[in-house]
Amino acid sequence: MKILFVAPWLPAPMRPRSLTIMRLLAEQHEVRFLGLTKNSAEATRVEHLPVQEPPVLVPNPTVGSLARAAVSLGTGQSLQTGYANPKSLTDELRRIIAEWRPDAVHLNVFRTAHLVEECGDTPVIIDLDEFRSEYYEQLAETGPNAAWRMLGRVEQRRMGAREAELVRMRVPIILSAPALKGELPPNTFVVRSPYDYAPQPRQPQSRPTVLFVGRLSYEANVNGLMWFIRECWQQIRRAVPTARLRIVGEAPPKNIQALVGDDIELFANVPSVDPHYAASDVAIAPIFRGTGIQMKLIQSLAAEVPTVTTGLVAARAGVEDGVHVRTAEDPAGWIEATSALLANPAGARRLAAAGREWAVANHGTDAVRVQLATAYRSLGTSIPQQRT
Repeated sequence: MKILFVAPWLPAPMRPRSLTIMRLLAEQHEVRFLGLTKNSAEATRVEHLPVQEPPVLVPNPTVGSLARAAVSLGTGQSLQTGYANPKSLTDELRRIIAEWRPDAVHLNVFRTAHLVEECGDTPVIIDLDEFRSEYYEQLAETGPNAAWRMLGRVEQRRMGAREAELVRMRVPIILSAPALKGELPPNTFVVRSPYDYAPQPRQPQSRPTVLFVGRLSYEANVNGLMWFIRECWQQIRRAVPTARLRIVGEAPPKNIQALVGDDIELFANVPSVDPHYAASDVAIAPIFRGTGIQMKLIQSLAAEVPTVTTGLVAARAGVEDGVHVRTAEDPAGWIEATSALLANPAGARRLAAAGREWAVANHGTDAVRVQLATAYRSLGTSIPQQRT
């Protein structure tokens, strides 16, 4: 089967879902890649892509992206779509389809949803990851300021309308998590984010280490982390005086950089997060707004690190408080849960073992490979399932 994989970015270890799903497809099919890049330096980092033919990369500088997003305000189009919609991307998509004639086009996340109609008669499947309009609905209600709340109201309406249209069109949709309530819409398939982690030997640390991992350009990550530091961290330090917080993430803003000191470390733009999990005693995911399943949760559980998160994140994933993770909502709960895990290594290990068992069963490559094949079968049985 010939699959054209289209993404609004270059799949990379810091965006593991798109990269690992691409790898799973390339195991059995011929995959070519079409994507956007912000700059020439990023365009040189393609050696990890699982493709035989050179990827087709379309420049998408930040200035142009922001300009198109601003124009979208007046057109009724989602800002997310406008951000990733240079004309050259559509032109390249049409050219590759005409010349290569793929059996399917795999569109990655909502930023590529505007390309569905451009694929013509070629079968399309889109990995939305989540119905992202729900996040903007949350942002409209609980955003950190008036500007964010306004953005949430605008994007929720526009994005929600396009998501509903895709459902009506019966475009096969991939989501990373089951529905919290009720059934998924028709032609929608759960394909969890694949993540394999061979547990590494514990790296002894001189101090108990609490770990946060996440993209620090993402508003929900920054706000959750800042809340934890402001409301919880010093109380945890009083309970465990030698504890330190290690922050690992991409593109840390200045307010995160300013936190670095004796009890807070920052590792920016690391090549791999694995060594940091091996060196941590507790992982945290203080995310109060979001949809889908947090990759940081999957990673920490797969790495067998005891984890504290919010009830929202746990419910999305399907993990249970006191069984796979500890959950907390307010500062008192977060302080108690984190401190207790640091103070009770035996109990923390039991929790972590159950968490890893859940992660392997649901997010291991073998499990996700089956989920992905089920979604692709919806494109039609006439399409060959093996590379020829």
